[in-house]
Amino acid sequence: MNKLLKLFSLLLIFSISSCIDQEFDEPPVDGEDPGITPNATVADLKALYKAGQIVPITQDLTIGGVVVADDRSGNYFRSFILQDATAGIEVRINQTSAYNFYPIGRQLFIKCKGLVIGDYNGVAQLGGYTYIEDGATQLGDIIALNEHILKGKRVGTPAPKVKKINELTTADISTLIKLENVEFASTDANLPFADVIGRASLNRAIKDCNGNSILLRTSGYATFANTKTPQGNGSVVAIYSVFGRDKQLFIRELTDIVMDAPRCTGGGGSTGNETVISLQEVRNLFKGGTKAGPAGRKITGVVISDRASGNWDNRNLVVQDSTGGIALRFASNHSFNLGDAIEVVISGQELSEFNGLLQVNNLDNNLAKKIGAGTLPAPRVATVADIKANLENWESTLVRVKSATLTGGSTYSGSRKVNDASGNIDLFTRSQANFATQSLPTGTVEVVAVVSQFNAGQLLVRGTADVTSGNGGGGGDTTNTGGPLKTLDESFNSVANNQDIALSGWKNIVVKGTRLWRGGIFQGNGYAQATAFQDVSNEMETWLITPQIDLAEAKILSFESAQAFFKHNGLSVFISTNFDGTNVGSATWTPLTAKLAGSTDANYTNVPSGDIDLSAYTGKGYIGFKYVGDKTNNTTTYRIDNVKIRKK
Repeated sequence: MNKLLKLFSLLLIFSISSCIDQEFDEPPVDGEDPGITPNATVADLKALYKAGQIVPITQDLTIGGVVVADDRSGNYFRSFILQDATAGIEVRINQTSAYNFYPIGRQLFIKCKGLVIGDYNGVAQLGGYTYIEDGATQLGDIIALNEHILKGKRVGTPAPKVKKINELTTADISTLIKLENVEFASTDANLPFADVIGRASLNRAIKDCNGNSILLRTSGYATFANTKTPQGNGSVVAIYSVFGRDKQLFIRELTDIVMDAPRCTGGGGSTGNETVISLQEVRNLFKGGTKAGPAGRKITGVVISDRASGNWDNRNLVVQDSTGGIALRFASNHSFNLGDAIEVVISGQELSEFNGLLQVNNLDNNLAKKIGAGTLPAPRVATVADIKANLENWESTLVRVKSATLTGGSTYSGSRKVNDASGNIDLFTRSQANFATQSLPTGTVEVVAVVSQFNAGQLLVRGTADVTSGNGGGGGDTTNTGGPLKTLDESFNSVANNQDIALSGWKNIVVKGTRLWRGGIFQGNGYAQATAFQDVSNEMETWLITPQIDLAEAKILSFESAQAFFKHNGLSVFISTNFDGTNVGSATWTPLTAKLAGSTDANYTNVPSGDIDLSAYTGKGYIGFKYVGDKTNNTTTYRIDNVKIRKK
């Protein structure tokens, strides 16, 4: 009887289920039209936003558009790009793997009342709320997604706008564009899109055949981060963005890039037959309306800015010749130092002003080279009034202001004032400068500085040595002024994360391969790091060398080292008393006995070196940290930190 009852029940269930229309409640594959009519465009919404501010949306606005970038590949995180016929905007959401709900090609409608609009370094963003962090108002994600975002049909992505690099404008930000006949700069071709090991985003320069450049930025979490960039020429489809004044692109997938044609053979590259044009002639060309460097021309001069001090971005430098000076803004970090004589091909390169400062912008790094050690030009002696009256002509040259005072703060960091009997002018120091926290001198001083026409004019010093004759400041640690250091205490906390180390007085030199020691920051702690992992060269040898040390008194050296992914003993430490500051190979280097991180130490665990007695060495010397490896087998990562030299 029970068996018959069970059989009857199963037949009844089957009968009922077979009568149900299984497709009745399923939405169409391409989605459903929610029947919403937008009453505002994306451009209308973006018009509410004010640069540097976060604006609550109080109007009853509804926008509609199509998702043109999502988070499927990991190159976007908790956000997507929505575009309509008028503009595009980045929408920040409290949702991961959001491509399952808001994929590329789906139409969306957003009810904006109650949301907020802000920006991130020049890119408008739509968010859900605000919060305070470190004393500043920040933009938070949209949390009530179903309340504000309604899904429509899958309508496909709009065709990207075909543009040229030098045609991109603010109206194109957060929209899908296409660049044709472009390629990765030779320094960025055949390299990983990003740092998948360190999970760090990287910029790779893309250029056209006229020398115009733009950055392609890729997240270290992107699924294609470890894929190498193509070496050919072709097209890229991407979301156009900016970061401050840097133009940059974000691709969605690797299929956005098709570069299988031969590379450029002319255009903005060097022919080797360029003739020199003076810097004043370049400046005069811009005054005449020229927006690109003339064909077949190059400039020469001496670098008067100091990347090691951190008061200039690692992509910027200032060069001066006998006629004048000019700022250069490279497509990626450069390696030129204060006093280098350089040669730069400017054919087809962009001449433009940034807040009044004339520069060769987005300069292809391959068009510049060091041609020797230059002689720094003597600073022009001038009053503040003279400088302000001649900003246009003296911009990007060295000046000396005598009988001056510095006011406006207790340290160098930020905008201060240089005052003399004729008036005052701003003295600006970046917070990233390694002397930013040094005390501002009191009393009468002389100031040697680079003139900048940024906004209403300002001066920039290369370091505290440019400010002399002050009382209580201007020279930093009084034990280390005017020559070799008597002591050293380097924590590397001022390094830029994932950037080649450029600390004042330190030498970062490649002997084999292309990689330098790089700065790293983890949980607020800085360090120096070297590795041959994924290097493009077969062999690698790179040196990180301290500033010159005064060994007249006996000294003790100590430091910490760490290793990760051990394959070989690639770190060693040396001392030299005849190193000339440039040529590693011609110096005599004596190995020092120190405890170094090895195969039995846990990854990234700092190992103290112990006290290393330097009393056997006299005169002046340098400590060199040498890393060797190769991309095939010897790829151990090494770090050094907390390098200290003290009196014995």
